[in-house]
Amino acid sequence: MKVLTHGPMKFLAAALATVTALFLVVLTFQGWMRHGTDIFLSAMQSGIAWCL
Repeated sequence: MKVLTHGPMKFLAAALATVTALFLVVLTFQGWMRHGTDIFLSAMQSGIAWCL
């Protein structure tokens, strides 16, 4: 852990990467909650859902 937070710029870069990753996860989850049913029904119609 000392290596990651050794300099202030490394700590800032790690914090920015963490916030960016969290933002992408939240956007993905929100998109799945909004469009998940449509995605699954589309997969059912094309037969892909049986592979899951």
